[in-house]
Amino acid sequence: MVDVGKPRLLRTKEAACYLGMSPWTLRRIVERRELPYISSGDNTSAWRFDIQDLDRWIEAHRIGSK
Repeated sequence: MVDVGKPRLLRTKEAACYLGMSPWTLRRIVERRELPYISSGDNTSAWRFDIQDLDRWIEAHRIGSK
């Protein structure tokens, strides 16, 4: 079931906040192809990040017990 009150796609600044990092750090992670993003496709620099991808990135970088 989809939660219509909560957006699934976040802008760069929102995604960085969600991950607890600066937007510049997030951009470096994307440039290293460690995290997928969605492009608007109209030659703008607007990136969108799927919360599910952000959650997977968090889990993949978790240190300690699983």
